[in-house]
Amino acid sequence: MTTITGANTPTIASDAAVQRVRSARRRLAEALTALRARGRRISLESLFLTVGTLCLPIGAITILLGWYGAAHTGHVYEQNDYLISGGLFGLGLVVIGGVLSLGAWFARQVRATEAGSQQTLRALARLYDLLASQGTAGTPEAERPAGVVVVTERGSMMHRPGCPAVADRTVRVLSPSDAAGYRSCGICMPAD
Repeated sequence: MTTITGANTPTIASDAAVQRVRSARRRLAEALTALRARGRRISLESLFLTVGTLCLPIGAITILLGWYGAAHTGHVYEQNDYLISGGLFGLGLVVIGGVLSLGAWFARQVRATEAGSQQTLRALARLYDLLASQGTAGTPEAERPAGVVVVTERGSMMHRPGCPAVADRTVRVLSPSDAAGYRSCGICMPAD
C-alpha cells in the first residue's frame, strides 16, 4: 500500500505498520499482566505446595509417634488410642500433603505448557506476517485489500486470506456485519 498525504487527505498506513502497532499493543498488555501478577503476595499454587510440604513430614512424624506409643504399652485400649490418634491422623496428613503437592506440580506443568503454546502462536504470527509481507500468499501486497477476512464453509473462526489454516480450503469473504458471530484465528489474528 502507498501512503497518500495532503491537506485534507487522511494517511493510509501499510499493513506492516498496522501489524507493528498491534504487536506493540500485545507486548504492552502482556507486560502489564506480568506486573499485576508480580504484585500478588501468594498464589494458590505456592500455598498448596507449602501446605503439602508441611503436611507430609508432620504426618510421617505423627505416624512414628503413634507407633512408638503403641509399641511401648501392653494395654490394648491404650494401643487403640495411639493407633487412632497417631496412625490414622498421620496417614490423613500424609495423603493430604501428597495430594496438595501433586496438585501444585500439575498447576506448574499446565502453566508451563500454556506459556509454550503462547510462544508458539506468537512465532507463527510473526512467520505469517513475514510471509505476507513478501507476497507469498499469492497476491502482491499492493493488490491485497485491507481488512478482508474469510471463513470456511462450516468454520467458526475468521481468518486473513493468506492464513495457513485456510490454505487449500473453500472460503468465502466475510462482510463486516457478519464478523461479530466469529472468533479470531489464533494464527493470523485478523481482528487485532
